[in-house]
Amino acid sequence: MCLCGLSPHSHRRTIDLGRINQGIVLRNIVVFGSVNANRRHYRLAASALAKADPTWLGRLITREVHITEFADALTPRDNDIKTVLTMARAH
Repeated sequence: MCLCGLSPHSHRRTIDLGRINQGIVLRNIVVFGSVNANRRHYRLAASALAKADPTWLGRLITREVHITEFADALTPRDNDIKTVLTMARAH
Protein backbone atom coordinates (compact mmCIF):
# COMPACT_ATOMS: atom_id res chain seq x y z
CA MET A 1 0.00 0.00 0.00
CA CYS A 2 1.38 3.40 -0.91
CA LEU A 3 -0.02 6.40 0.91
CA CYS A 4 0.37 9.31 -1.47
CA GLY A 5 -2.07 11.89 -0.20
CA LEU A 6 -4.18 13.13 2.63
CA SER A 7 -7.94 13.04 2.91
CA PRO A 8 -9.76 16.24 3.74
CA HIS A 9 -10.37 16.68 7.47
CA SER A 10 -14.09 17.07 6.89
CA HIS A 11 -14.28 13.62 5.30
CA ARG A 12 -14.98 11.28 8.26
CA ARG A 13 -15.19 7.49 8.12
CA THR A 14 -15.52 4.80 10.75
CA ILE A 15 -12.99 2.01 10.26
CA ASP A 16 -11.48 -0.73 12.39
CA LEU A 17 -7.77 0.18 12.40
CA GLY A 18 -6.93 -2.89 14.50
CA ARG A 19 -8.34 -5.20 11.83
CA ILE A 20 -6.47 -3.32 9.09
CA ASN A 21 -3.22 -3.48 11.09
CA GLN A 22 -3.69 -7.21 11.76
CA GLY A 23 -4.21 -7.90 8.06
CA ILE A 24 -1.11 -5.89 7.12
CA VAL A 25 1.07 -7.72 9.64
CA LEU A 26 -0.24 -11.23 9.06
CA ARG A 27 -0.03 -10.94 5.29
CA ASN A 28 3.43 -9.27 5.31
CA ILE A 29 2.03 -6.30 3.44
CA VAL A 30 4.28 -3.30 2.92
CA VAL A 31 2.94 0.17 3.60
CA PHE A 32 4.95 3.19 2.52
CA GLY A 33 4.25 6.79 1.79
CA SER A 34 5.39 9.43 -0.61
CA VAL A 35 5.48 13.17 -0.30
CA ASN A 36 4.93 14.91 -3.57
CA ALA A 37 5.72 18.51 -4.32
CA ASN A 38 4.99 20.63 -7.30
CA ARG A 39 7.81 21.84 -9.55
CA ARG A 40 8.11 25.22 -7.82
CA HIS A 41 8.51 23.62 -4.39
CA TYR A 42 11.03 21.10 -5.77
CA ARG A 43 13.09 23.95 -7.27
CA LEU A 44 12.95 25.93 -4.02
CA ALA A 45 14.17 22.90 -2.07
CA ALA A 46 16.94 22.17 -4.59
CA SER A 47 18.04 25.81 -4.44
CA ALA A 48 18.10 25.79 -0.63
CA LEU A 49 20.14 22.58 -0.57
CA ALA A 50 22.57 23.95 -3.18
CA LYS A 51 23.20 26.98 -0.95
CA ALA A 52 23.52 24.96 2.26
CA ASP A 53 26.85 24.36 3.94
CA PRO A 54 28.10 20.96 2.63
CA THR A 55 29.69 20.09 5.98
CA TRP A 56 26.32 20.60 7.69
CA LEU A 57 24.59 18.44 5.11
CA GLY A 58 27.29 15.78 5.47
CA ARG A 59 26.73 15.60 9.21
CA LEU A 60 23.11 14.60 8.64
CA ILE A 61 24.31 11.25 7.31
CA THR A 62 25.56 9.63 10.47
CA ARG A 63 25.94 6.06 9.24
CA GLU A 64 26.50 4.21 5.97
CA VAL A 65 25.70 0.51 5.73
CA HIS A 66 26.47 -1.74 2.77
CA ILE A 67 23.35 -3.12 1.11
CA THR A 68 24.33 -6.70 2.01
CA GLU A 69 23.99 -5.77 5.69
CA PHE A 70 20.74 -3.84 5.36
CA ALA A 71 19.29 -5.38 8.53
CA ASP A 72 21.90 -3.46 10.53
CA ALA A 73 20.60 -0.21 9.03
CA LEU A 74 17.12 -1.01 10.37
CA THR A 75 18.38 -1.13 13.95
CA PRO A 76 18.56 2.45 15.22
CA ARG A 77 21.54 3.62 17.23
CA ASP A 78 21.55 6.43 19.78
CA ASN A 79 23.21 9.04 17.56
CA ASP A 80 21.56 8.18 14.25
CA ILE A 81 20.13 11.01 12.21
CA LYS A 82 20.13 9.48 8.73
CA THR A 83 21.43 6.03 7.83
CA VAL A 84 21.98 5.33 4.15
CA LEU A 85 22.48 2.11 2.25
CA THR A 86 25.50 2.02 -0.04
CA MET A 87 26.31 -0.24 -2.97
CA ALA A 88 30.08 0.28 -2.91
CA ARG A 89 32.39 -0.94 -0.19
CA ALA A 90 34.16 1.74 1.87
CA HIS A 91 37.89 2.03 1.26
